[in-house]
Amino acid sequence: MRLSSLQTFLTGTSQIVDLTSQVNRTQEQISQGTRILTPADDPVASNQILKLNQENVIRDQYMSNITLLDSRLQLEESVLNSVNENLIRLRELTIQANDGALTTDDRQAIVSELKVRQNELADLMNTKDASNEFLFSGFKGSTQPFVSNGSGNYTYQGDEGQRLLKIAASTFLPANDPGKTVFVDVESAQPTFQTFDNPNNRSNPPASISAGFVSDQEEFNKVSGEDYVIVFNNPDDLTLIGKPSAANFDIVRKSDGRTIESNVEYDAGVAFEFNGMMLTIEGAPSVGDQFHVESKDSQGILTTVSRLIDGMEKLSLSDDDQETYEQLIQDTLNNIENAQTSVLEVRSEIGARLNTIESTKALHEEVEIVSKQLLSNLQDLDYAEAVSQLSFESFVLEAAQKSYAKISGLSLFNSI
Repeated sequence: MRLSSLQTFLTGTSQIVDLTSQVNRTQEQISQGTRILTPADDPVASNQILKLNQENVIRDQYMSNITLLDSRLQLEESVLNSVNENLIRLRELTIQANDGALTTDDRQAIVSELKVRQNELADLMNTKDASNEFLFSGFKGSTQPFVSNGSGNYTYQGDEGQRLLKIAASTFLPANDPGKTVFVDVESAQPTFQTFDNPNNRSNPPASISAGFVSDQEEFNKVSGEDYVIVFNNPDDLTLIGKPSAANFDIVRKSDGRTIESNVEYDAGVAFEFNGMMLTIEGAPSVGDQFHVESKDSQGILTTVSRLIDGMEKLSLSDDDQETYEQLIQDTLNNIENAQTSVLEVRSEIGARLNTIESTKALHEEVEIVSKQLLSNLQDLDYAEAVSQLSFESFVLEAAQKSYAKISGLSLFNSI
């Protein structure tokens, strides 16, 4: 067999390149701590590693969701605990307000604290989370849920949405509870009503209607279920019935559009009654401005406090008002108890969610340990074996280089 110098050169060079590549590959395995540098090294193991890594990424997202959810629920639980403490104090003040020996000044002192407590409750209900979003606004995280119209009447501006966070493959948990469910839709002790300003009113500054209270429960029960609109008329309308021009309004029943009271003279801040309800409108309403009165079977916590304050300020110590006052106190106590029940039910739900979070988190942590062990078995490098392999490959490479150096220097002319 004839061997040319070129063939000898190419064969030696190719062998050295292959051995060098093996040494470099082993060195890279050692530096990266893995035996699989490319899928071609072990296709089956590479496929399993890919799946395990994908599962780990998903699990990391679940754990991130769990951290966020746990933080929000812990905050909500803390807020609801503070709300309950305020309700306990409100109950104490209501019982104190029922003392027949109280003077007008005594009542006013209680009213002063009631207003402070109401502001505290409103602040709690408008709590923001770590993301600067309102906790009880439902999906409307950037919208303040409870807004006062300036007359002690609060309206809910959020919605009834619950944000769900996925913490496992088939587990979704609510990250919030809408304020309407917790604080507004509270079962009322007796049939009642709610009031609100028409957002299209034109007066500036806006006139406002109070939450009001039931001054005659028996009379109100006769019309319970009916809704009304208070519409302000042209001041000159009073001249049609022989009275001096002045601000006045009609009370219209929504169901049939019938006017049940017409041209009622308006006196800002002075209470007026109809169908067993006592209400107050403040400000200077424009012609056409409207205020709504709707029958309800529920009563918000803030409304309960507003009505107690309103009743204590407007009902006198006379025997004529005593029955209404006592009924207001009793209804307030019952409504506070219902509010505490509503808060307690939500706190129980939060506790159940926190338990689910804890167990799910523990499961993820256990699965993560198993997953890491599997990944280690599939891809981790045996350093002792790799170092031994590197030493052997380096030795072979060195031998090949020395052999090539000697062979490449041989020539037939050296033997002549």
